[in-house]
Amino acid sequence: MKKEIPTWAVIVAIVLVLGLVGAWYFSNTGKGSRDTVVEKTFGSESNPFGNQAPPTGVQPGTGASGP
Repeated sequence: MKKEIPTWAVIVAIVLVLGLVGAWYFSNTGKGSRDTVVEKTFGSESNPFGNQAPPTGVQPGTGASGP
């Protein structure tokens, strides 16, 4: 006589596999976004002077000791 697998066991196995795949997927996607390093090559963060050249030296008469 042939022995059959109960329907509830098949459903539990499918749910378990889907749960493991989902947990693996979300753990990998969450970790990747936190560990990704993006080089700052855009906006004012990489070039605070815009299209102008940076100042070449200290301007006289400015700062805490200026007039």
